[in-house]
Amino acid sequence: MWWCGTCAAFLAALAVAAPLRAHVGDDDTLVRALVLALRPALPFPEAGPDGTPASGGPRPVWVVRWPAGSDGQVEVLANPLNPENRKRALAAEEEIQEAAMRSQRRSQGDYEQALSDFERTGRVSGIREISLDDDGVAGERYDADSHLLVSVAPLDDDLSFSVATGIPPAEMDGVAGPATVIRVPANVYRAAAEAGAPAEEHYCAEQAWLVFGNAGEAAISPRADGPQVDVTVPVSTASGGRAGAVVSISGNPALVEQALRQADWPAFRRAALRD
Repeated sequence: MWWCGTCAAFLAALAVAAPLRAHVGDDDTLVRALVLALRPALPFPEAGPDGTPASGGPRPVWVVRWPAGSDGQVEVLANPLNPENRKRALAAEEEIQEAAMRSQRRSQGDYEQALSDFERTGRVSGIREISLDDDGVAGERYDADSHLLVSVAPLDDDLSFSVATGIPPAEMDGVAGPATVIRVPANVYRAAAEAGAPAEEHYCAEQAWLVFGNAGEAAISPRADGPQVDVTVPVSTASGGRAGAVVSISGNPALVEQALRQADWPAFRRAALRD
């Protein structure tokens, strides 16, 4: 009997000394937890198939599309019927058209230079094509600021990603629930273009990553040769299970802030992770 008592005491001591590891739910559990957490923060009408309110009408500024199944994505869209949204779209369209015209003039100049080079040397120089990227910063900003995307995914290992930005991401305080939050503000950055062309401006959308689990301090490393910044958050792996979960948020800066501050992230943690 003395051995059993000693064994029990020893096992109890181990249980106290061993660090807790969260057991992460399956994909369906993560999605249900995400929806539960976000509903207080995104009190918008349901979106119909065409992105307008399912109930109709121009009054709502935003509509929300909740995930169907386990795709893990919540999407908020600007209501195209709303007068203020329409006005903003028209203003952006003017800037986009100006950027497209500049791209067309640039391509025409390349063509004329290539023709001149061929007549002189018999060789053809490069011609930059017109593409969707030629909408410029105005188009990229309009696309990013007209919606919000929130997704969830399990972590089987450390979280690692890179982001093109002119302002490095940073860890953020004041959000209860996640082990850590990485955020990058919306900004404009310059990136190398094709050979011989000047650097081009691009828009980095507002973004945040909420890491749930036993996470350590993030390593944030800007690259020397461009706007990419590498981020790694170490996450301890649970024995025989997943390491944790990450919620990614991107899009309209005000909506990102709203999701971070008003969502019930402690409820997400309780529903998604089991200690």
